[in-house]
Amino acid sequence: MKVIVIGATSGIGRELVRQMAEAGYDVAATGRRVELLESLQAACDRRIVIQTMDVADTEAARGQFLDLIAQMGGVDIVVINAGIGEMTTRWEKEKQIMDINATGFAALANAAFHYFTKNNGGQIVGISSVAAERAGGLSPMYHATKAFISTYMEGLHYRARKKGLPITVTDIRPGFVKTPMTDQNDPKQMFWVASVEKATQQIVQAIEQKKRVAYITKRWALAARLMRWMPDFIYAKLA
Repeated sequence: MKVIVIGATSGIGRELVRQMAEAGYDVAATGRRVELLESLQAACDRRIVIQTMDVADTEAARGQFLDLIAQMGGVDIVVINAGIGEMTTRWEKEKQIMDINATGFAALANAAFHYFTKNNGGQIVGISSVAAERAGGLSPMYHATKAFISTYMEGLHYRARKKGLPITVTDIRPGFVKTPMTDQNDPKQMFWVASVEKATQQIVQAIEQKKRVAYITKRWALAARLMRWMPDFIYAKLA
């Protein structure tokens, strides 16, 4: 099986490349920082293909994505993990979050969907977040873009079903995972924090089981349900 992991220089993406390569997948990894891609390549026992890519530069990224597929001789699974987050409402930063998390995601998911449409199926995996469930006051744009990711993937799922296409769309919604991104968070505001190794193991299982939606770790499914149904006056104290 051939897999491309978009956004693989750190955190979940990097660990996903490592675990999937170790499991015998043919893996390609993309990211903005070539030195981190090269260190990842050196750390993997199996050979992986690397490609620099800035998903915010959507047209270039789509072209690089198709070139990478050709280099690999096809692809079966595309994992779109590229994303950033910051607790801010500064427009410059919010626009950057939107350009990467929403526009960049859609550009690559769209390219993957059309590739799989023409090539008899495959699997698109998007790394969203439990933050997609409801808005958050500390980082409104982060929550909004994660909700966009989940909704866009749901739309691709229904389009594939309507057209009778053998395309699986898997929405991965992690809770707190110990990565460089969560280092900015107040430890007092985090709970059920999983190691990146454990979280990634469950992500790989969800991919292999072709789950439609998977919460990581699994206990976050309960938290998500509570978030959705929690009265506003209570949720406002948490958000």
